[in-house]
Amino acid sequence: MILRLIFRQLHPDFINVRTRIHLKNLGTTDKNLLTKSSTKRFRECMKNNRFMNVLLKAKEENIAVGAVNIFNYLTAEAAVKAAEEIGVNLIIQTSAGTVEHFGAQKLYDIVDAARKGAKIEVALHLDHCRNKELGKLCADTGWDSIMMDFSHLPFEENIANTREMAEYAHSRNVAIEGEIGVISGVEEDIVSDEAVGADFEETMEFVERSQIDAVAPAIGTAHGIYHGVPKINFELVEKLGKEKTPVVIHGGSGLSAETFTRLIELGGRKVNISTLVKNAYLDKTKELVLSGEKFAPIPFDTEVENAVKEEVKKHLEVFSGKRTSF
Repeated sequence: MILRLIFRQLHPDFINVRTRIHLKNLGTTDKNLLTKSSTKRFRECMKNNRFMNVLLKAKEENIAVGAVNIFNYLTAEAAVKAAEEIGVNLIIQTSAGTVEHFGAQKLYDIVDAARKGAKIEVALHLDHCRNKELGKLCADTGWDSIMMDFSHLPFEENIANTREMAEYAHSRNVAIEGEIGVISGVEEDIVSDEAVGADFEETMEFVERSQIDAVAPAIGTAHGIYHGVPKINFELVEKLGKEKTPVVIHGGSGLSAETFTRLIELGGRKVNISTLVKNAYLDKTKELVLSGEKFAPIPFDTEVENAVKEEVKKHLEVFSGKRTSF
């Protein structure tokens, strides 16, 4: 008994681990009870989770939080400075590939250094991950939330895999985002040639059964650069926006300020931007190199950082209702 008490102190999720092993021989009903229990515990203290806190505040203020994909310290610092200058909260996102490149702990430290001392709240989020072990590693390392993307799988498999990861995340006070439908375009090594739109009933079933904390439905947006005007399902966003679970808008790079504003007014609470960050970084770098001027490394980096900051800043201003056009 004494050893068991000591073990529980060292391993707060001990009960979940024991029960999970035991559940291999039990039915679905008991497994559902376990998941609801871990989810209930998480949601009772969700304001202690940065990701959920910034989304809940955004919902109260009827604005959206910008979720900015970064890939090094320079872009992380640029995003934080942009948010601080206009006084809005921020979500810094890291792709699975960026985590694999730096290593989870090193990347966490990079982001933590960038947000240290910030006068705003900055959450750290894992974007589009299909690797369960990588998702668990980020949850264990300190990410505030993880986005597990099993949308390429059949509906029931999407639910089952997402729910498994929700149970793991919630037991560690980590939030989880899931995707329903297929968002077209390229997101790192995830390529989707054709979009598969989500519908309201299916999305609500997915949310309820998977126990996710934020939902990214396929509404007609796309990852990467748009070729033509996207056909967005505003009606779906409006319906979902009236529900409790925050709605996430993927494929934000390239949308007009008017489109962003409408999506946010209808209930979009998190807007992802990635391609425009990369383009601002690379375009400014190319411009400086081709200029023929000789730059010392620090002034060079400062120029690039400012370019990224300004691009992020104008989008955050739209998301927070401080700006109506780009």
